[in-house]
Amino acid sequence: MSSSDRTAPSNRGAPSQVVPILCLLGVVALLSSITPAMKFVFQNSQMNFLDVSSGRIIVGFLFLVAITASVDWRGLCALRLAECTQLGTVGALGVGSYAVAAWGLMQTSVTHYALVYSLLPTFTALFSWGLGKDRPSIFSLLGILLSWMGCITATAQGFEAGTMGFDRGDALVLLFTLMMSAHIVLSTPIIRRHGLLTANTAMFGTSSILVSGCTVAWGNSTPHMSVSWGVWGAVLFIGLGTAGVFLLRCQSLRSLTPATVGAYHNFIPISTIILAHFSLDEPLTTQTLIGACGVMLGTELVRRAHQLGLWFDQARWAQKIS
Repeated sequence: MSSSDRTAPSNRGAPSQVVPILCLLGVVALLSSITPAMKFVFQNSQMNFLDVSSGRIIVGFLFLVAITASVDWRGLCALRLAECTQLGTVGALGVGSYAVAAWGLMQTSVTHYALVYSLLPTFTALFSWGLGKDRPSIFSLLGILLSWMGCITATAQGFEAGTMGFDRGDALVLLFTLMMSAHIVLSTPIIRRHGLLTANTAMFGTSSILVSGCTVAWGNSTPHMSVSWGVWGAVLFIGLGTAGVFLLRCQSLRSLTPATVGAYHNFIPISTIILAHFSLDEPLTTQTLIGACGVMLGTELVRRAHQLGLWFDQARWAQKIS
């Protein structure tokens, strides 16, 4: 028997990484195109941020509840009122913050939105430190500083003239990023307790009620019959894409490490900016590119801070021994 024959069974038994990688690429593609699609809706209709965010959450909820009903219907029905209230509170930080994100996007560009939202890992790290779940290191602190400086460089107005100014929409997107970071940190134990599908379906459901109520009270009074089919299609894509990102990311995490998933997420702001440049004619300046590089390098440094710390300690210990 040849050596290739002897190794064939082990190769056949090895899990394939093709499907998880394709799921991860789908996450990147969806997240990169959802924001330009939202900007398209704002530019081609009279829908406001409450209309768009309400449609996004409701479509996402209907999609998730259909999946959850076929997979974990008992878990969904077993939720008590107190648990739904807890999930609704945490969901308002994450899912409900989509209204803040849409409000910010109405007043800023897709490029600025992508860069500010790229600071999510830095704020998530800060919240984790504040709750005592992680400890800061010199590498993570340097990464946060580099990311923030890169974002300021890329989004500041009048930077070349020596002045500093920012869009109001950038501040709203920053608020959305802070809310989403808090949601990620606070929802982790709740999701582990109730399960991914059940917890997220409940959070989408409670947030849809909240945002829908706000839309009825303060939403756009323009008849929706005047909205084109292209705009309705974009709203449907935004909702399905939001729920699809969740499902594809969960599928990829079953076989891939969080580090690998995080590495692919670094492509999202880059591809979003490029897509906005070609589809929405947003300018791509040297200032933007320099700032974006700073943001990407900083967030990668935050993500790998623990590994870099271990490598540095081993190198220092080896130097002492020698």
